[in-house]
Amino acid sequence: MPSILSRLDYGARQALICTGVNSIFWFSWSFGSYQTIYLQEVGFTASQLGLLNALTSILSIASVSFWGMVSDRIGSLRKVLITVLAGGVGLFALIPLIPAGLPYSTALFFCLVPLVYFFRGSMSTYAENLLVRNSNELRLNYGLLRSVGSFLFMIGSFTISFLLPTVGVASTFWLTALLTVPAIVLTLFAREPDARPPKKGEKQKLNLGELFQNRAYVSFLIFGFLLYTGTNCEGTFLPYFMADANIPSERYGIFLGARALLEIPFLLLMVRLRRRFPLRLLVMGPPLLMGMECVLLGLWAHSFPTMLVSCCFFGLGNGLLIGSSLNYVYELAPAHLKASAQAFFAAVSSVAGILGNLTGGVVYDAVGARPFYLLVAAVFALSFAVFFLTQRKRTASSHS
Repeated sequence: MPSILSRLDYGARQALICTGVNSIFWFSWSFGSYQTIYLQEVGFTASQLGLLNALTSILSIASVSFWGMVSDRIGSLRKVLITVLAGGVGLFALIPLIPAGLPYSTALFFCLVPLVYFFRGSMSTYAENLLVRNSNELRLNYGLLRSVGSFLFMIGSFTISFLLPTVGVASTFWLTALLTVPAIVLTLFAREPDARPPKKGEKQKLNLGELFQNRAYVSFLIFGFLLYTGTNCEGTFLPYFMADANIPSERYGIFLGARALLEIPFLLLMVRLRRRFPLRLLVMGPPLLMGMECVLLGLWAHSFPTMLVSCCFFGLGNGLLIGSSLNYVYELAPAHLKASAQAFFAAVSSVAGILGNLTGGVVYDAVGARPFYLLVAAVFALSFAVFFLTQRKRTASSHS
């Protein structure tokens, strides 16, 4: 690989390396998407799963906030990414070793699984952060590079879906760890995004108040909270929806792969879209598309093909969200607080995960699958309405 890379200019080399880190990460992540299925197999109800996921969200909040401040303080996103990848997949691989079927098994899962997320809860955030920041600083086409990750996530999802009857759900944990190793190695060769590390003997003071005095950033955090409440409810309980519709759990990977495939069009069009529309308008599209999926799940999807069609709307919305949201945060944040800005946005999604999982599990068990997804559609609609109204106020105040 070094001989091939040496023939390319610096920007092209970094485009390949950063894309390699991001896409290999998402390929491995597709193999690790079966935690819900595994817990369902060992006897977790929707309410118990919601509570467990709420606890992991709490650890994820601590994780992204802590590692974001570490990154800004030491001036090295790359070192943080290597740390969270190695720690996250190393601990994640141990989850199947937790004894199941014993009187105290549920308590062990509740104690040990959340601890994994002190690392795992930051993995996707900083894998994305590395690509977003280098794409902006080197003027690379982020949407095109990120689409490779969605494509490999699709390939991985289809692959593990077909392998699952042979290898079993428990094996997905250690397979994820094994497949992440190349991403960790590639990160060593990745460019360190621009940062302002403190001089020797000096302590850098992070004035996080700068972020929260930015009204546009705060309004986006509120929007993100509502949006990710909806996405957590939608994603966490999809396997339970499948079980209620008598759809085999092995097909879960096919749904994930189809959604990843539908992320690609908007990612490829992102450069053109950003030329025509400001990012604050682009981020309004995802809740509408994701909400449409939930409406179809609530009113129309009764079989594997109809559920597959419904899930494609979420893929389109997620592709638009990936291409616009992190770049919007990057655009709003000052240079010395970009990692912290991304980290707090991720922390807000984790707070939303607490609400979405705690209330979602109880509501799902109480009302059933179809009314539940109609309620989730209403949450997506609310997130769109809140952001739309805040943008109107910003536009009105700028003209006055």
